[in-house]
Amino acid sequence: MAGQTDGQDRTGGGACRVLHISADFPDPLQPAKTRAISNLIDLTHDTLDHHVYSLNRIGPRHTLAALPFGPDWRAVAYPGPPRGLFLKTYLDRVADWIRDDVRARGLRVDLVHAHKLSTDGLVGARLATALGVPLMVSSQGISDEKILRARPDLRRVWRAIWREAAVMLPFAPWTTTLLTELLGPRAGPTVVLPCPNEQDTVVAPRPADPVVKTCFHLREHARKNVLGLIQAVAVAARTVPDLRLEILGGGDPAGCAAVQAAIRTHAPDRCRLVGPVPRERIQAEMNAACAFVLVPFRESFGMVYTEALLSGAPVVHANTNGIAGYFPDTEAVVGVPPGDTDGLAAVLVDRVRRQDTIKAALRTLQDAGGLDPLRRAGIRATYLAAVETARGRHRTGPGGSRPERSNTAA
Repeated sequence: MAGQTDGQDRTGGGACRVLHISADFPDPLQPAKTRAISNLIDLTHDTLDHHVYSLNRIGPRHTLAALPFGPDWRAVAYPGPPRGLFLKTYLDRVADWIRDDVRARGLRVDLVHAHKLSTDGLVGARLATALGVPLMVSSQGISDEKILRARPDLRRVWRAIWREAAVMLPFAPWTTTLLTELLGPRAGPTVVLPCPNEQDTVVAPRPADPVVKTCFHLREHARKNVLGLIQAVAVAARTVPDLRLEILGGGDPAGCAAVQAAIRTHAPDRCRLVGPVPRERIQAEMNAACAFVLVPFRESFGMVYTEALLSGAPVVHANTNGIAGYFPDTEAVVGVPPGDTDGLAAVLVDRVRRQDTIKAALRTLQDAGGLDPLRRAGIRATYLAAVETARGRHRTGPGGSRPERSNTAA
């Protein structure tokens, strides 16, 4: 079987061929996955040649199966036990299957991008070595931390990937700090890459009633710390009697019942469930808020924060996760410890009382281009630059002297 050759792509004469490994990509087997990674591919499809292997774990008694979708991509159902048991063993088999499939298809690859360090990274690292191409690795923060802490026996493997990947792409600044603490220092480039939204229009802030809004899938109410938010609204309303909370989102009967029970118990006259909002109306909903508030216990990034800021709503978020670290110098974006109900209540009061000043700060941030790195054009530019950095480091090595390896799957 003919092997891959470098061809014109290695000299800049054609589109770079990126092989994506992701368990978080919508495919025919699980179409309801987040669109964060598919949005990233959509942003750059005119410049890069994307090839996707979308991973879906099934029970260990099954055998691996694959279904073509999209532009000759693959939805892979692979066997593996739950709770991270034999994690590397089963993912090594997935990597070897993808390697063989790439060879059988005669697919030419310039770069492997694994979209989650703890799982996809194990596949991507093995595959990049087999194909002789550079590796980029994203880190989603919360899920990576959970898995890395659960499997200390694999820490050495993940440390090698973290240190040796051509480029690391954490979703948020706090994730870089976390990985450095868990895996040690990294010498190579680390580029913070936000998740792109489909909504990208900048809407100027405007005066609003003393209504704060939040938005989430009701299934996630516990992780999103909604009980703490409802309790904080009840406390803040003692100072701002007109304060109201509107909760946008649907999707889960048990979650709906739990949130409504919390409202009845703590703030029956202050909070209400609005239900799901069509995407075309989300910016208008956000723009009509005094502030957008979501202070979860765990959040890797949170595209809803970007939606709120672009829609003209100041943001209150958790200072330990999500977009923590993106905007340290503006009062339009404020972080609060997720367990501090009284602290959150104080911030809510401040958002209402100083709404004009805070929204003016957000307008200044918008006008100065401070949100551009979170917008589609900015994310596209960041990603394309990271791709070129990865290819350049692979050609010359970190010290600039190593010759480029041949990209061959033979």
